[in-house]
Amino acid sequence: MRRVKGFFVPGEKDAFLRIQELAGLGEESLELLVKILASSGNGTSNGSHNGLHDIEICTERINILEKMGDKITQSFEEMLGRGSITASIEYDFGRLADNVDSILDRAHGLSRQLRRVTRRPLREAKEFDTANRKEMIHLIEIGLTQLRAFRKLLQIAGTDRTQAMELARRIEELEEQGDDVKDAMLDEIYGSWEKLDYASFHNYLETTIEADDILDLCEDASDLVIAVMKALGA
Repeated sequence: MRRVKGFFVPGEKDAFLRIQELAGLGEESLELLVKILASSGNGTSNGSHNGLHDIEICTERINILEKMGDKITQSFEEMLGRGSITASIEYDFGRLADNVDSILDRAHGLSRQLRRVTRRPLREAKEFDTANRKEMIHLIEIGLTQLRAFRKLLQIAGTDRTQAMELARRIEELEEQGDDVKDAMLDEIYGSWEKLDYASFHNYLETTIEADDILDLCEDASDLVIAVMKALGA
């Protein structure tokens, strides 16, 4: 990556590259989540013909990506242990890697739950499920837009403070937009309790909160990048 001369020591450059790699895995995971949500709305009565086969493939790929992310995070922690990063920002770098890895963890958990309810459908109101799935896709797509902006932020960290701050503000605005979507979804879930059994109600509630967590994690990660830049005098 191109940097201001002398701004990052080699260990810090390597750290940003590894976090970029993690974020790339997260981006692919969210793209696959959107595919799962689209496929799982195709019905639940004909086995692999209703999209279950596609969901299995996407879920397995997300599982692989999550394991790849764990390996990168482990190597990152080993790098921190060797003192490769300036001591004053070591903690922020550790939190940054953990936040991005947590995006992969959330995507992994969501994909498994969506596969579970496609294999063994819950009793649900079809109109409600269709509307909820549409809003869930919207929420994940906001997270995907955030993550792409975050990857750009990582690429320019240390070279363009103005653009970096603009990207961080954009990520924050997207998180707020996601909060509005999440709140509307929760209002619909609580307002539809008479149509849903307990298992369905709990599933919709948990998956909505889990999806929104992805947006929060991405905003927190961008804040940490800015904190690192400021600490290093950018």
